[in-house]
Amino acid sequence: MKIGVAPKKGSVHAALIAKELLVYGEQELGVEMLISKEVIDEVSWDKSFVVGVDDVDFIVVVGGDGTLLRILHRLGDKDIPIMTVRMGRRGFLLDVPPFEARSRLKDLVEKRFVIEEYMRIQVAIDGRSSVLPPALNEVMVSSWGPTRTKVVRLTVYKDEDLVCSVDGDGVIVATPIGSTAYSLAAGGPIIDSELKVMVITPLAPMQLGLRPVVIPADSVVRIKIGSDSGPAACIVDGQDIEVLKPGDSIVVTRAPKPARIVRFTRIPTYARLRYARV
Repeated sequence: MKIGVAPKKGSVHAALIAKELLVYGEQELGVEMLISKEVIDEVSWDKSFVVGVDDVDFIVVVGGDGTLLRILHRLGDKDIPIMTVRMGRRGFLLDVPPFEARSRLKDLVEKRFVIEEYMRIQVAIDGRSSVLPPALNEVMVSSWGPTRTKVVRLTVYKDEDLVCSVDGDGVIVATPIGSTAYSLAAGGPIIDSELKVMVITPLAPMQLGLRPVVIPADSVVRIKIGSDSGPAACIVDGQDIEVLKPGDSIVVTRAPKPARIVRFTRIPTYARLRYARV
């Protein structure tokens, strides 16, 4: 068995936990442990792997939601299961507290876990080769530029049906797990993570009657940038950005492969919300 460890870059605490897991896994559990090459200067270890390039059986992420999202983006279509060690209080997607990390690593090696799958969505931009990764939380089309003060003008379609026209800050297309992130802050509903749907949430629309819309997961969402729109960009999970131009069309569909997260206990979405937002 090969297990890769990917701690938050630049975090001394995460590096210390990562080193403890590396030593424990190799010396006590007898598995091959590797450190993410990105942080090899921060964690002294003689075996490394490149996330998304080198194959491992599991990846242990040590950090917060942002660290997990970055690892998932680098994995792309690779469906390697991820064990999560939570640093800080508000890791909505991460379960294992640092003081349990060694015990849960032992459980992982001895196969005492389940894998939860979370739907993701993917984005394509007409007329160009986009390298944007699948999104776990959301795909957002929003105003862009130094001040981000100009109105963007968007038309949103579900399959071939017009859903709405938005003059405002933009629009979010979110997954069920992403419904509790930016979409929720923008007034969208909480979607149970067991449902297979997408939610379209307008961002600060000038049209008073616009409301979030929940649609089936297998729908095709097309967002067209108006010819008279201000500058816009497509942003995946708040991490990866591609600048758009007037007339561009963005197509959002369900990704073929979900994110696969290792869980040791069942924590419902609602319990996660209560804990993460304390």
